[in-house]
Amino acid sequence: MKKYLYTTLLVGILSLLSSCEKYLDIKPKGYVIPQTVEDYERILNDISLTKMLADGLEKLSDDYYDPALVEGTDVTAVDYRLYFWLPSPYSQPDDFMYASYWNLLYNQIYQYNAVINGIDGASGATEQRKNIARGRALVGRAICYYYLNNIYGQIPKTADDQTALGVPLVVSNKLTDHLPARSTTWGTFDFIVNDLLTGISLIPASSPSNYQINRMGAYGWLARTYLTMKDYKKAQQAAVSALELNNTLLDYNSQYEVQRTTDGTSFYVPKTGASIMTPQLNPENMHIIFFSYTRGMAFQQLAKQTLDAFDTHDLRRINIVPSYSTTGDVKNWDGRFIYMGVRSYEYSAGPTTAEMYLILAESLVHDQKYAEALDKINLLRKNRIEQAYYQPLVHENARKTMTYILKERRAELLFKSVRWFDMRRFQNDPEFGFTAVHELANGQLIKLAPNSPRYTMSIPDRAINDQITQNP
Repeated sequence: MKKYLYTTLLVGILSLLSSCEKYLDIKPKGYVIPQTVEDYERILNDISLTKMLADGLEKLSDDYYDPALVEGTDVTAVDYRLYFWLPSPYSQPDDFMYASYWNLLYNQIYQYNAVINGIDGASGATEQRKNIARGRALVGRAICYYYLNNIYGQIPKTADDQTALGVPLVVSNKLTDHLPARSTTWGTFDFIVNDLLTGISLIPASSPSNYQINRMGAYGWLARTYLTMKDYKKAQQAAVSALELNNTLLDYNSQYEVQRTTDGTSFYVPKTGASIMTPQLNPENMHIIFFSYTRGMAFQQLAKQTLDAFDTHDLRRINIVPSYSTTGDVKNWDGRFIYMGVRSYEYSAGPTTAEMYLILAESLVHDQKYAEALDKINLLRKNRIEQAYYQPLVHENARKTMTYILKERRAELLFKSVRWFDMRRFQNDPEFGFTAVHELANGQLIKLAPNSPRYTMSIPDRAINDQITQNP
C-alpha cells in the first residue's frame, strides 16, 4: 500500500522551523511524492488536518480554573506556565512537538503548501477539480495563519501600526528554503484575508461533509478574521454571506428535555437522537475542526465568573455540571462546575451559524443599529433558553446591548477557541477593557493586566534566529 506525503513529516518540519540553514532536498524514505489530483485530495481529506488545536489556547483563557496548581511548584510544566501566563510555556522537546501551536500549525501549513504548489502539475482530473483543491488548501492555510497570528502576533496599538510583528509567512513546501522573517501583524492579516477570498472564489458553496472546507465555512472564517481585525463592517458582510448559505439554528428545546428532582433541582438530558452530539449531524456547524483531543475541554473546571454568562434556564447548561458529578462526593462539594463532566462528546471549534449571528449582532452595534443587533441575539436565545422561561432582551442603551452580546458570546462559544482572542481584542478597550484573572484554590488571583506582553505567546526558542525575533 502506498504511503503519501500528507502523512506528517514532523522531523522535516522541525528542521525547517528550527533554523534558516539549508537541508538536503531528499525524498523521505517510505513516502512517494503526490502526482495525481486524487493524491492531493487525499492530503486535504486527511483527518489529521481537522485536529489542529492544542488545549493550551483554552487554558490561557479566563474561562478555565485549575484547582491543582499551587504557586511556585512544578513551574516548568506546560499547564502551570499557561495558567500563570508565563513566557515560553512549550519549552521541553515533547511539549514543542505535541502541544506547541507553532509546531502543530506550521506542520499543517506545509501540507497545504504542498497542495497549492503542486496541484497545477498533477494529472488525472479537470481544471475545475484542481481549482477546488487549490481553493480548499488556500482556506486551510489561512485558518492556520489565523491562529498563529492571534497567538504569536503582537497586538497593534492602532489601525496603522506597522511595528507590531506577526508571524513568518511560509509559502514554500521545500525543506531547503529558508524560513522568512516575521511579517507585520497587519501584513499577516492581509495575507489571511487574501487566501480566504481567493479560496472562496474557487470552492463550492457546500460539500458532502463539513469536515471538508467549503464556501459556507470559509465565509465563517472570514467573518472571524475581520472581527479580530476590528473591521466590523466587513465582518458583518462576511457573516451575512455565510448566513445566506446556511442560517439554521437548532432549537435546544428539541434537543434536550428538563428533568426535575423532588427537591426542585432541575437538570437537562439529551433527547434520543439529539443531533448536537454528533458534529457532522449538527446543522449549525459550517466547518468542523477539533482540538487534538476531540472532546476538547471535557472534564475541565470552569472559572466562577464564566457561570454568570448562563441564565438559570439556559439549556446550554447541560454541559456544565457540579464537580461532584465525577467523584460522587456531594457532601464536600466546593461549589465548582465541570465542563461536560457527565456526558462528553466530540464538538467542533470551527465557525457555526450561531457564531455568525453573534458577529452580525456585534457589527450592527458598531453601526449603531441596536434594535437589529438585539433581534439577532434574541433569535439565538430563543433557540437556547427553556421555552417556558424565554424573555426577549430590550434595548436600553448602547453599553447594555453590547454587554448582552458579549455575555452571549461567552456562553455560546465556551471552550471553542475564541475566548483568548476576545480577551486580546478587549483587554485595553476604553469601555470594556478589564484585568483578566486566574484563580488558585486558596483564593489567590493571578492577574493579567491590560497591555501586558503576555497577551502574546513567546515564540519557541528553537525557532529564534537572526531573522525571527522573540516577542517581549
